[in-house]
Amino acid sequence: MEVRKEAVEFFSRQVEASAWERPNLDGVSFANLSVGDNEDLVAPFLMEELESVVKESDGNKSPGLDGFNFAFVKNFWYLIKDEVRIMFDQFHANEVLPKSMLAYFVALIPKISSPLAFKDFRPISLLGCLYKILSKVLARRLAKVMGQLISSSQSAFLKGWNLVDGVLVVNEVVDFAKKSKKESLVLKVDFEKAYDSVDWGFLVYMMRRMGFCSKWVGWMKSCVCGGSMSILVNGSPTEEINIQRGLKQGDPLAPFLFLLVAEGFGGLMRNVVRLEMYEGFKFRSEGMVVSHLQYADDTICIGKATVENLWILKALLRGFEMTSGLKVNFFKSCLVGINVTAEFMNMACDFLNCSQGCIPFNYLGLPVGANPGRVATWEPLLNLLTNRLFSWGNKFISLGGRVVLLNSVLNSIPIYYLSFMKMPSKVWRKEVRIQREFLWGGVEGGRGINWVKWKVVCQPKGDGGLGVRDIRVVNLSLLAKWRWRLLHEGSSFWKEVLREKYGQGVGEPLLLGGANCPNYASRWWKDVVNLGDGDGLNWFNSEVLRRVGNGRTTSFWDGFWTGNSSVRVKYPRLFSLSNQKEAFIEDLWERDGLGGWWAFSWRRDLFVWEDLLLHDLLEDLNGFVLGEEGDDWIWRLDEEGAFSVKSMYSKLETLMIREEDLDGLPRKVFSHIWKSPAPSKVVVFTWKLLHDRIPTKINLAIRNSLPPDSSLQCVWCNNSIEDSTHIFLHCEGVGKVWCKLMEWLEFNFLIPPNLFIMWQCWNGEFLNKKLRRGGRLIWHAAIWSIWKARNDRIFNNVVTDVEELLESVKVLSWRWFLGLFVAVMLASLAVLLRCWFSVLV
Repeated sequence: MEVRKEAVEFFSRQVEASAWERPNLDGVSFANLSVGDNEDLVAPFLMEELESVVKESDGNKSPGLDGFNFAFVKNFWYLIKDEVRIMFDQFHANEVLPKSMLAYFVALIPKISSPLAFKDFRPISLLGCLYKILSKVLARRLAKVMGQLISSSQSAFLKGWNLVDGVLVVNEVVDFAKKSKKESLVLKVDFEKAYDSVDWGFLVYMMRRMGFCSKWVGWMKSCVCGGSMSILVNGSPTEEINIQRGLKQGDPLAPFLFLLVAEGFGGLMRNVVRLEMYEGFKFRSEGMVVSHLQYADDTICIGKATVENLWILKALLRGFEMTSGLKVNFFKSCLVGINVTAEFMNMACDFLNCSQGCIPFNYLGLPVGANPGRVATWEPLLNLLTNRLFSWGNKFISLGGRVVLLNSVLNSIPIYYLSFMKMPSKVWRKEVRIQREFLWGGVEGGRGINWVKWKVVCQPKGDGGLGVRDIRVVNLSLLAKWRWRLLHEGSSFWKEVLREKYGQGVGEPLLLGGANCPNYASRWWKDVVNLGDGDGLNWFNSEVLRRVGNGRTTSFWDGFWTGNSSVRVKYPRLFSLSNQKEAFIEDLWERDGLGGWWAFSWRRDLFVWEDLLLHDLLEDLNGFVLGEEGDDWIWRLDEEGAFSVKSMYSKLETLMIREEDLDGLPRKVFSHIWKSPAPSKVVVFTWKLLHDRIPTKINLAIRNSLPPDSSLQCVWCNNSIEDSTHIFLHCEGVGKVWCKLMEWLEFNFLIPPNLFIMWQCWNGEFLNKKLRRGGRLIWHAAIWSIWKARNDRIFNNVVTDVEELLESVKVLSWRWFLGLFVAVMLASLAVLLRCWFSVLV
């Protein structure tokens, strides 16, 4: 009871609002919505909107106060959709929600490994399904207009804006400030309980300032401003707590509404920079100003190291707190100085009452100002992988389970780091060793026997691998996305910063093809610019092509629009004679009705052999016609021309990992074994068997893993050396098992010379897909049972006769089939109930 009481008191304080008149931001300008945007926001709800939200919602999420999750809603949508539509229509007309829809549970998720107080937990709202459907529909509508309202310095939650964009900008600023000896300050601002502290009055004020119509504002007030919550303490809800401020964590609307609130601080910063009250960071004396960056509540302020800037920052943060309710925790905030004296930094930290940081420092989980080439930069990542392995200790995980964990967990942890920094070879080898030791040594690690080469493990399953992604190739594929964004994306804040620092041609393929970098270039820029060119393969530029529309933005001589190289590279002599070296395609094309012709201008008359070159050029350009659409870049590896990390990985995997492609039968078998419904540990064992990498006596002897006097003879027949083919096919005892199985299944074929042909013959006996699936299940059960019987004979001295082994195959395959059948039946339960209901009515 004491814990429950303390929970109610703690969270009551969190959501309690002070009744006083807050100042406003009337002197600050913000973007505004148009009349058409407002009409779209408050348009009548369509059934298609509701059904799309329900279809895309995760059915496994925890239920809310009503006890239903989206799995129920999806399965019985045909019954409840009309009632839900009525509720939406009433909300559209009345702008009111029943109290029951605004009541919810709060689950407490630990922030740290050993939480000691309620502040160490993150509250997650368990909202009811009806409210979530409404909130998601409204959030989708709001997301369509957010890009018009939010400044480019904010990079959270919006389509096309990436988390690492802000990290890149800060990293480039810090790197340039260090190398140019500019005295600069970087303040990492920590807002205390940001979501829980938002003042509802300020949220309504910001929506009105941004031009939201009264109906939409009324909807948001109904959804956000009110309700009650109960804290789940050991699974039991406390008494209800009335909410007076804050946004619900877990509400689909909350991230977008918080952006509207955070834009208030962005507007204040822009205002003081415009009035020259605050001096932000500049790459050039007359260039753009970088004063702040935001990712939701993660805010960072950048500026010149002056006392005046410190006063303005403190006044702005305090003023924003009074206006919005977002309280700045100066004690947890951090100030980093660049080229600043220790005396100034001590004074600045005392003035702001914040801690002092140093370079490198973490921003959004990535080290800013760090050298990616140093192993120390990657130590946090390596430690995180090691700790995750440690958390799986004292658990037996089969090889199949370890493959799943390797693909889903260990390979996903480094993705965030790899999307920004190029991993050095030494770190890559360390990470591969961690993965390899986990795969072959289990959760306790250890060397174990590396039965299959890591290159083979990283190959696609159809080529005989396990489909484990190679970290080095993933890293290069993710970094290649930056090159594509530099070419393809238009105006964006991070790209404007790069243009300001490196010049206007940051997206040109010639620059990205290995051009010399300036001395002040950051390590990130050097890695991205030279990506794929050091090995001579030019694997990125070879897959990029310029698609010419109206020809207004594509250089005739330097553009990559005729193939893998420019016209200038193909015809250097003609380029040297041209009077139109800087011309775009449109400048040289003279339209003539639906067609046209090329209007070249030369410094002199062409010689005969130069005329031949011109003739060849015109042949290359034969059939070209200008269009009306704008020019664009296309990615050759995708049918729609859009870059994807997956397609880039496939190309690099072919170049860097795959030693040789499997052809014919082996490729077919390796592809089919993964389609079997057998347990993953059995399928992975079969994979090892097909590679002849299971611990048979001959394989152990080759690796010096048997005692010197050990016999290599088969434990059953004692007539031949025990290898994979013998023990599973050609041993006399095993042959009898296969004969009995074929007799049971009523088909017959000779025992083949190898397991690949065995699999082909076995599948060929089943005439349709369903029977073939069951046949694969029995085949895997036979392989597994034979291996278990062999191990029982060696380690437990238990002899299994043919009939017992046959019975084991039958029972094991039946159990696997029963598990599969139950899963299918549960998945189709709603369909059966629907049929039953239709009979009743």
